[in-house]
Amino acid sequence: MEDNGKAPVVVVYRISERAKTHKMIVFRNHHVDDIISTSKRKPLLPIEYPFDEVGVGEGCIEMYKKKYKIKNHENVL
Repeated sequence: MEDNGKAPVVVVYRISERAKTHKMIVFRNHHVDDIISTSKRKPLLPIEYPFDEVGVGEGCIEMYKKKYKIKNHENVL
């Protein structure tokens, strides 16, 4: 857990349905509901991006990096 009491939310996504490369982004100050909501006016990730995995907690970061062979991830505070 972080100082703010929220566990990080990890999202593995692709740019399009046909894309083979996976990207990972870690949200440190957002709730899961804010990220996966499709009714928000300005979503945190575009609705067109297909989500492959959404997880909560520090353990998901290394697990998804190994599973999808991701070298670098983006942190959003």
